[in-house]
Amino acid sequence: MNWTLLRGTLHQRRSSIFWFTVSLALYAWMTLWFWGEMGDALQKMMDSYPAEILAIFGGNEVSFATAGGFLQIEFLGLMWIIIIASAAILFAGRMFSGEIGAGTMEFLLAQPLSRTAIAVTRVIAFAGYALLLSVCTFVPIQVLGPTYGVELGAEAFWSLFGLGTLFILGIGGLAMLLSSMFRDSGKPAAITSGVLLLFWIADMVANVSEAAEFFDPVNLVSYWQPGLIINGESAASESWWVYGILALVTLAGSVLVFSRRDVA
Repeated sequence: MNWTLLRGTLHQRRSSIFWFTVSLALYAWMTLWFWGEMGDALQKMMDSYPAEILAIFGGNEVSFATAGGFLQIEFLGLMWIIIIASAAILFAGRMFSGEIGAGTMEFLLAQPLSRTAIAVTRVIAFAGYALLLSVCTFVPIQVLGPTYGVELGAEAFWSLFGLGTLFILGIGGLAMLLSSMFRDSGKPAAITSGVLLLFWIADMVANVSEAAEFFDPVNLVSYWQPGLIINGESAASESWWVYGILALVTLAGSVLVFSRRDVA
């Protein structure tokens, strides 16, 4: 790892890092505030919500009238996935291909740095960003939650934090792996976004039909059920394995591929 390159990588992306992290923290606070204001009236609202609508926002597994269900549907379900996927793909998806396409990677490789050192530094930069995104998502819920009637125990908090971080690392790792393969920076973003869209559609269809259940063992969206964790249940052990293996394989793969590819 190279500290100068690490600082430069983070400095180049400081604007997007700032806006995504601040937006997540504000969104978390706003959702908690709405729960504090509307929590008592949500049971009546549930009667008028079709199951298909709740499934779109990830609320089929947990009641909307509970704190976990409300936070999942309004924030930690579909909306959170969109936000963190955008953040991760923009950050990691251009990590290699963006500079290769622009011609600046050759200048970087002309410095006394090995390809492996460059790739490892970029992976560490993204891992730090993933941790920061998780901090800005879950720490506000833990700190501000009791004010609005949401109590997270230590086990629930660390489960959310760990699983959420692995989820971000998995998505960003896929984008980074693709970035190490392509010269065009648009392809990693398009492919990663397309995979997530496919999983989301499969998850939504599987909630109302058996037509897409064959995706379930590898569906990243289906494993993400933060509402259940907030309500005191444990995360499925399979989710830790799926997210962890995806993150490890894709991030390690990006280092291996970039260290061996031709950037000319």
